[in-house]
Amino acid sequence: MGVRLMLRPSGRSAIFLLATMNVFPSFADAVSLKAVIAEREVLPNSVIPVHYRIDITPDAKGLTFKGSLEIDVIVRQATDKIVLNSADLVIENATLSGEKSALVISYDSKVQTATLVLSHTLRPGPYTVRLSYHGKVYQAASGLFALDYDTQNGKARALYTQFEVSEARRFMPCWDEPNRKATFQLNATVPAEQMTVSNMPIASTETLPLGLKRVHFGQTPRMSSYLLFFGVGDFERVHRTVDGVDVGVVVKRGDSAKATYALDAAAEILPYYEEYFGVRYPLPKLDLIAGPGESQYFGAMENWGAIFSFESVLLVDPKISSQEERRWVYTATAHEMAHQWFGDLVTMDWWDDIWLNEGFASWMETKVSNHFHPDWKPWLDVLRDKAKAMQLDARIGTHPIVQSIRDVQQAALAFDQITYLKGRAVIRMVEEYLGEDAFRGGVRAYIKAHQHGNTVTDDFWRALEHSSHAPVISVAHDFTLQAGVPLIRVSERAGAAHLSQEGFAYDESGAPSTSWRVPVAVSGDGDTQASWRGLVSRGNPRDVAIRGKALLIVNSGQSGYFRTLYNQNAIDRIVLAFAGMAPADQLGLLSDSSAMGYAGLEPLGDFLELARQLKPDMESLVLIDATRRLTALNDLYSGLSGQRAFKVFGRGVLNPLYAALGWSERPGEAQNVTRLRGEVLVALSKFDEPSVISEARIRFAKYLEDPSALTGDLRRNVLTIIAEHADAATWNQMHLLARSAGSALEKSKLYEYLGSAHDSGLAQGALELALSDEAPVTTRPAIVRATADFFPEAALDFAIAHYDALEGSIEPASRSRYVPSLAAKSNDLRVLGKLHSFAAEHIPEGARDDEVKAEANIRFSAKVRVERLPEVDRWLAIHGD
Repeated sequence: MGVRLMLRPSGRSAIFLLATMNVFPSFADAVSLKAVIAEREVLPNSVIPVHYRIDITPDAKGLTFKGSLEIDVIVRQATDKIVLNSADLVIENATLSGEKSALVISYDSKVQTATLVLSHTLRPGPYTVRLSYHGKVYQAASGLFALDYDTQNGKARALYTQFEVSEARRFMPCWDEPNRKATFQLNATVPAEQMTVSNMPIASTETLPLGLKRVHFGQTPRMSSYLLFFGVGDFERVHRTVDGVDVGVVVKRGDSAKATYALDAAAEILPYYEEYFGVRYPLPKLDLIAGPGESQYFGAMENWGAIFSFESVLLVDPKISSQEERRWVYTATAHEMAHQWFGDLVTMDWWDDIWLNEGFASWMETKVSNHFHPDWKPWLDVLRDKAKAMQLDARIGTHPIVQSIRDVQQAALAFDQITYLKGRAVIRMVEEYLGEDAFRGGVRAYIKAHQHGNTVTDDFWRALEHSSHAPVISVAHDFTLQAGVPLIRVSERAGAAHLSQEGFAYDESGAPSTSWRVPVAVSGDGDTQASWRGLVSRGNPRDVAIRGKALLIVNSGQSGYFRTLYNQNAIDRIVLAFAGMAPADQLGLLSDSSAMGYAGLEPLGDFLELARQLKPDMESLVLIDATRRLTALNDLYSGLSGQRAFKVFGRGVLNPLYAALGWSERPGEAQNVTRLRGEVLVALSKFDEPSVISEARIRFAKYLEDPSALTGDLRRNVLTIIAEHADAATWNQMHLLARSAGSALEKSKLYEYLGSAHDSGLAQGALELALSDEAPVTTRPAIVRATADFFPEAALDFAIAHYDALEGSIEPASRSRYVPSLAAKSNDLRVLGKLHSFAAEHIPEGARDDEVKAEANIRFSAKVRVERLPEVDRWLAIHGD
């Protein structure tokens, strides 16, 4: 799922103790692990579920539902009570097989449990719990929720479910923990004319009076509660059979043409995954379900056999979808399909190891994209994602990949860039370290050994170590059980480069004594293959021979998760040789030089010197990355007198690219070139290039007369530029477009554009839309977030002042993150007081990880403005032309 943890002292201590050890069999290790587990807020082990039979009757109009439930359980230890998870549910009646009277029910809303109290002690053995209950239908993506959309016949409403991390308890009383696997059989009473979808195919349907029907779905395999899915609405389904599996895409009626791209992708990906994992897809059908609207923290969810996605990451509209958006659809589909094995078939035992789901699926989405679409150059593309993870990992608020998760509040916060992006980067590094064949052999053995079960991270490492006969566990532990980014310092000595390892951090988050065993690859200048490979650690520095005046590239190919710091002599030679280097190394050097500049370990001018080497004929992904880095530096300049000179520099770097690219796509053009054009056009508009802004206005005027005047990519570029530079008349025109948009997919994006205006009055108008009934419910928080890109303090003040009104449009598990995400965009230290005050009132003490991360980001941005940008000003005064 694409949807950020605050460890208690004992949990953090335990994790760092484990980080110092290579393997887990020692007594001290076992004691530490038990201490971590003992802290978890979990249900008692005395009763476990085996099978759920659920009958659900939703009232979509009234936003309520009724349910009846039978749960076959095993009592493992004598007990006089049965404790289940339950949130916002009212249990009307509870009985137990063999009992003559209803059970007494008590609730604990803080830990979200319902306790069924018996009059005597139950002996161990099998029983059946029977419950009748009712609950609420939400309007944000949590539990059973409603999404409204416009049709030619007026408003329509569809219902869907979202249960990860801990929202199945809003749909049914249950054991809502990943290691409490059971089978599920779902029945639903719904309007006869509507389509229903769940994890399994429909087994039978009964016709009922009053225009209703009861749908009976087949029984699922053993799975975790968070993977159950139910949806009902005016849907249609397109499908085909792939390797004996019925693969389909479920959409709102009228949207089936937009499902073709995702269906083609799924049909292409499924056989590849079956072959890679060595296990056939285990269900009879696989549906991809598209819902209108959006979430602030996830785009799709891997429900087994019934993947839910918001339309923006599943549907492709040829009229408005860009190449970038098509790629999002492919990679999101690949990500969620990878979960069908890695996460659904084999599931982490507890949320400590959620990275094992998400990091692997992120890696696998790139693996399969590279297989079928090598022209996209996915492994180059995700190097920027690795840099994003390092940015967070080098500041206060980071955490180990394997985390100590106490409760579900912390679990919800664990879905962040460390889990996804660092997780993918570490898996990529391990695969390169072991080799593709040995790595795949370990993956297959892991899946085969643990299918339908639960695992911890070390189960995966042991499978890889057994397959490869290499010391995987010791290296993997260094990168997964401790936070932070290694730094490899390169010092030239007589005939050799000395490689030493230390930690890299922007603040005091880096522990001075931290050590990693870092797999390092080194190549000579111009070489495409590494000439030296080895492990470098704090206690084991290495010397690599230099032949003549060859320039050594450390982290050749950039598969390693570390930063590289060269001495100034080497940097000067790198600048001269930069244009001829391999694209991956160009990306790595841009990333490292800018990071070192922000940290004060080398001048930011070194990054600007590299930026001046950009040429139109270089790899598009390198040019995209450099363009984004220049734009980010320009954002840090906002409101400072030096910004004018920096914009002149930015235009000087980017205008040659603009001259070569123009505005229009050329026949046979590579997708990455099309993406580059959009990046350059939007960046130049931010650098106030008048020719770009004026051309965008001309094209927007033509678009208003004839919507077919812009292709999907040009439409996105033009609307982005126009929205940011809008005056009142233009903003009103875009507002009209949003209100009259024919599809939910288009409507949500247009409303977000309205929040992008760089005029304070127009931005305030956008914020007011977030309180109106005009914009779709789930889009309202997104409008405020769009406004925060340029006016973070205004957006923060607005969200705090109107939090009661906004809260209902944000899913409960994500509410502790939303306001901190607005504040994080600021560079003003005065914002910190507002953030702290809000958190004290609205965010539970154990769920403030995103507040900590936001504060670290604000302090980082403020420090760069004070300490680094004056240095850039001086460099521009000398080199700017």
